[in-house]
Amino acid sequence: MLNKRSHVPLYIQLRDEILDKIREEIWPTDSQIPTEKALMAEYGVGRATVREAISILENEGYLIKRHGIGTFVARSQPSFGFEPLISLTYSLKAKGIHSDNVIKEKKIITPDAGILKMTRSPGMEKCLYLQRYRYANGTPIAIEDSYFSDKFADIDTRHDLTGSLARLLLRDLNVTIKKVEQVIVPRVPSPREQDILQIEDDVLVLDMERWIYSEDQAEPFYYLNFIIPSNIYSLSGF
Repeated sequence: MLNKRSHVPLYIQLRDEILDKIREEIWPTDSQIPTEKALMAEYGVGRATVREAISILENEGYLIKRHGIGTFVARSQPSFGFEPLISLTYSLKAKGIHSDNVIKEKKIITPDAGILKMTRSPGMEKCLYLQRYRYANGTPIAIEDSYFSDKFADIDTRHDLTGSLARLLLRDLNVTIKKVEQVIVPRVPSPREQDILQIEDDVLVLDMERWIYSEDQAEPFYYLNFIIPSNIYSLSGF
């Protein structure tokens, strides 16, 4: 039970109590945990304490909320630290910046030799190609091209692709990431990129490529090409 005289905040104590039940598989993976009201009654705390504890466990990858259903155990071991590193949405939210993602193209494709080389996935027979334009506080900040391998090619039929793709992979699809490789190269933008990103002639773009590997696949399951203005954090509202 919680010690209300302890110097440790109640929400941290509750987080540890819930985590113990997850690790001991009292609440196994994919099971639904008790409601906020039930946790409040069991531990004698307020709603704010319960929500803070659950929020921490969500951010750590242990829990996932399913809208209109409840909160479920995502995994007994967390996906340590990857979301802040690979999610622009997460970074913007941390700065209090509202983001929007607009899907410009979405289709299943048979990758040609160039795509297979680019994605480092020579064994891929089909993939989901997704292009989005990213906005922050109404300002265009990125052109994003994503390629999902065969295993995840049908996620557009099951999930909303206008939100954070990192959160989708880590929480909704419960992917355990083994490795992330990334290359960023500054360069002169094309006229099309200048037009989409609304940048001046003297502003470079950062051309980023990212390959993400899961623990059960030798080839990357996800490839991302991300074009952002080099002056992104000097833009209005950042």
